[in-house]
Amino acid sequence: MDLQHTLAQQLHALKENAEQIDLQYVMGKPQNWFESSLFTTHSPYLADYVSEALRNLHSLSQPNLSTSAKTRLVNRVSEQTIAITRAFKNTRTRIAPSNKKQKAQAVITQLRANSQELYQQLSDTQGYERRLLDMIELEKRQNNQESIQRTLALHARLGRCRQALSDIESQIVKLEQNQR
Repeated sequence: MDLQHTLAQQLHALKENAEQIDLQYVMGKPQNWFESSLFTTHSPYLADYVSEALRNLHSLSQPNLSTSAKTRLVNRVSEQTIAITRAFKNTRTRIAPSNKKQKAQAVITQLRANSQELYQQLSDTQGYERRLLDMIELEKRQNNQESIQRTLALHARLGRCRQALSDIESQIVKLEQNQR
């Protein structure tokens, strides 16, 4: 009787833990936690399986059970308790998809931030290009040797600016293709 009482206490504690686990929403949660030969219950809730083990344990106290039936029932409750305990150890694996979802959302957020950064860089560089073009126009109006040298230097800067624009635009294209 002491063994049965101890096992009942353990199963009640397991049921409380199972109810806590069942409260956590997990995408892709299994429809059946265990193989069908071990439990008659088919449920996405772990607490339902613990309840079945508790019912089997309480069935042991029925006076009209034969010794062989009690032995089979004790073995079944023992196997069920071991399986339930093992399931508790594996709950981290079952909860992992939500962590993966959080990580994926973090990556998406980072991609969006990178996208916004790239568009800001593009806008800044385009503004820089416009200023360089305006400066080149001003230098062309002056016809002296110094202005020719400054115009050449401005054209070199304009070339680097346009290369930067091209690089930023290709980064944006790659980022948008990866988001699809």
